[in-house]
Amino acid sequence: DRSILSQSTGSSLVEWGHTKLMVSVRGPRPVNCSSMNAANNGGGLVCEVRYMPHIGVRMETLAQHSLSHDFSSKSSGGGARIPRDALATAQDTSLLSSGGSLCAPAAFLDETYLSHRITEALSPAVILEGLGNKMCIELFVEVLQSDGGVFQAAVAGASLALADAGVAMRDVVCAGSAAVMKVEEDGDGGAAKGQNDDGGKKKKRSSSKVSYRAIADPTEDEILQASGVVTIAMMPNWREVTVWDQFGKMSLDSSSEAMELARDGCVTLHKFLKN
Repeated sequence: DRSILSQSTGSSLVEWGHTKLMVSVRGPRPVNCSSMNAANNGGGLVCEVRYMPHIGVRMETLAQHSLSHDFSSKSSGGGARIPRDALATAQDTSLLSSGGSLCAPAAFLDETYLSHRITEALSPAVILEGLGNKMCIELFVEVLQSDGGVFQAAVAGASLALADAGVAMRDVVCAGSAAVMKVEEDGDGGAAKGQNDDGGKKKKRSSSKVSYRAIADPTEDEILQASGVVTIAMMPNWREVTVWDQFGKMSLDSSSEAMELARDGCVTLHKFLKN
């Protein structure tokens, strides 16, 4: 949906599975009127992402990070979440995306990291010539509900909001993601499961093999179980990739398969956004 906020230059509301967010655009406006330090960035496009306070961080998401031991006693398991305000009081959440072996959900739950990546994704598409370094366009993203795909939904929502605001763009930017999942198969090609023998006891098949398959638009649960995740943003008409993020460990073939799946998702989404 577009034009949902009357006091914004442009706005949109996006539902991406169980992920829901709202985007508003203000400007072009003088950089000295901006609340996002646009003057320090030389004007242009600036973005700010905010999660609603009730959206917490799962213990599984923090499992590969040193913050996990601070909250392990507070979690009862089963997908329990740590409130963002409690996480912020322990350490800065920017540590989640400051390098190291981190999982994808942790990085994309960091508001500063996500704001930076959305700006990188959209800047090549927005025509800023003639805007000057004393004017800026502000993007505000409010995440209302999160279950994976926040970056993709935010990029799509921002493209719709910029178009709603009448901002000149070279192309509509779309984002897609694919997760590489580990699959165990038996010799007959089916999933390896226990079977009953003549005595009625379960007998585990020993001829199972491991393969890897890519799935599009993974949920948060699927991301947590994935071997790796590939996320891209692109301008389909220009065939130009503006953002490429890759997390986890995967083979070259699995990475290529995930990238192609994410790219196909961008092309498909582009057809809907243009209408």
